[in-house]
Amino acid sequence: MIQRMAIFGIVVFWAVMMTLLVRVETHPGGTDILDVPVSYVARIMFKNGQQSMLTLHEQDNPIGSVALRPMVTGSDGRTLDFSGAMSLKVALGPGRQRFNFHGGVDMNGQFKMSGFHVDIAMQQPQCVVSARGDVARKTLVYWITQGKARTMEQTLPLDAGQIGPALLRSLGIDARAAPAPSANAEAPVMTARETQMTLHGDQIEVYRITATEGSTPVADIYVTQLGQIVLATTSIGYTLSAEDYQ
Repeated sequence: MIQRMAIFGIVVFWAVMMTLLVRVETHPGGTDILDVPVSYVARIMFKNGQQSMLTLHEQDNPIGSVALRPMVTGSDGRTLDFSGAMSLKVALGPGRQRFNFHGGVDMNGQFKMSGFHVDIAMQQPQCVVSARGDVARKTLVYWITQGKARTMEQTLPLDAGQIGPALLRSLGIDARAAPAPSANAEAPVMTARETQMTLHGDQIEVYRITATEGSTPVADIYVTQLGQIVLATTSIGYTLSAEDYQ
């Protein structure tokens, strides 16, 4: 009797597992069995501290490179350091212009952003644009340096509905010249799930982080189980990919 019950239990267990496996393989979007918290993927990235070296593409054309370095700072801090260079078409400038940049996003142990900084070097005109954001104070300070002298410095509200118009006004541009983001716009929603992709000609397990605004997809980011980013696609035509991604 006990042996028959054991066999019955094994058969039921096998049937349930096979049913789940078939559901995952035939309807990968119809089940949440592969969903994982985004914070779990972030912890892997910062725990391993793997640098991601990525090529930036505009449509299918390479226009620059980006390096991302997740770092643990202090006892409860996290910093996502970034640097790179890119060539962009400037609407009011002579053709494409090269930009070099570096900076970082500072977070606490729960990955809540506390601030950020970025420095962007331009060639025409030759100058460096620097910005520092403080989330607690809700302020953004930016300045322009030419040579060793600061030619402009402004403090702006760190608010999605105000920062665009305020920045344009500080540069002497009519704020109506460019659309400003709505203060009531939905914040992007981040989700993550396990999936597979081809790397070095082999299928590997990765995490896909998806960002959406309302019902509109914004970006997909693919992270290896060691915490390296190998591919990031966006809805505005820019793609970041590792050199060995196929």
